[in-house]
Parts: sequence; C-alpha cells; structure tokens
Amino acid sequence: MQTLKQILNIIFPFAITILLWRMSAPVWNPCGILVMVPVFYYSFVRPRSEFLPMAIIGSLILDYNFDTMLFWTILFCAAYAAHYFQTALRGAVQRAGGFWAFSAFMCFGLFSLGISAGSLQSIGTAAWTLMLTMAGYCIWIRIIK
Repeated sequence: MQTLKQILNIIFPFAITILLWRMSAPVWNPCGILVMVPVFYYSFVRPRSEFLPMAIIGSLILDYNFDTMLFWTILFCAAYAAHYFQTALRGAVQRAGGFWAFSAFMCFGLFSLGISAGSLQSIGTAAWTLMLTMAGYCIWIRIIK
C-alpha cells in the first residue's frame, strides 16, 4: 500500500498537467491555461527537481494552444531564474501557498497578451481568465493541503 501511494505521489504532478492541458474548454479552461497551476506550484511553492522538464513542456504546450511564440515558456523560465537567483523572492512565494506570487505571474502574462492584442474584448478575456486561474489555484491549494 505504501509503494502504491509513493508511485501515485510521483505520477500525480505529471498526469494532472497533461490532463489540465487536454481538458481545455472555451469557458472554464481557455487554451488550457489551468496547466499553469501545477506547473507553478511544483516549480516554485513545493519544488520538485524532476518536474522542471515537465514544467517547461507544460509551458510549451500552453504556447501552442495560445498560438504564441514561446511567450509562456520565456515568462516561466524568467520567473524560475529570478526565483532561484534572488533568495529574497523565495519567502514571498511561500506565503499563502504562493497565491500572491502566482497571481502576479499570471496577471503579468495575461494582461501582456490582452493589451498587445489591442482590443477591449481581449482585455476582458484576460480578466476572465485571470479570475478563473485564481479560483483554480485556490482550489488547488485547498486540495493539496
């Protein structure tokens, strides 16, 4: 029984990342954006060194769905480098289960895309997607704890 639990604990982050990407829907998971919840959580809040390649793949498949050229991947890699380069940021990421760090990360990414599109509708979509990802992250923190 203990080995089964260990195996599921190892497989879970990888499987949920692929599952959230595949379950993209226009209203409740646009372009599979919820894939960033486990990517952020297992890269910054509860880091797993073996998860980093999957986090990069998760960012790449999100770029594929958003039809952006490495935007989410570069944003993730820059945040990952800043997080591990600057030790002062590590404490900020650990507070509140990483909620505020995640919201800043997603807010920057989504509103950069929304503003660059140049329409009010795209900014509204970015706001909706941000609220959706914040709710998803709150649920994620509640489930994990």
